[in-house]
Amino acid sequence: MSKVIAILALVLGAALALFGVQNQELVALHFLWFTAHALPVSLAILAAAVLGLLVGLLLALPGRLTAGRMQKRLRRDGAQATRVTPLAPVSGPAPSDDAPTPRARLHG
Repeated sequence: MSKVIAILALVLGAALALFGVQNQELVALHFLWFTAHALPVSLAILAAAVLGLLVGLLLALPGRLTAGRMQKRLRRDGAQATRVTPLAPVSGPAPSDDAPTPRARLHG
């Protein structure tokens, strides 16, 4: 499996390198007060991809934190449940099989 991942990483790296070499045209980018006058297209696209990754991670962060807290709480509760001592047996006569069972009466 690790060989497959290594091969995929090499193919992806080669594709990204080829993309960078083929997209060296300079562009001007404007965003709010920021202006980049001479920026290669490949660098602009790479920056947009990194920003998209960061936004995705920030959106996923609250759910991951909640899941982590829940998992920690469940582990703690499970550990506490194993430390509970069992109840002492009830003393007294054991119920017999021929003992009458209570029946519900219908009033009507």
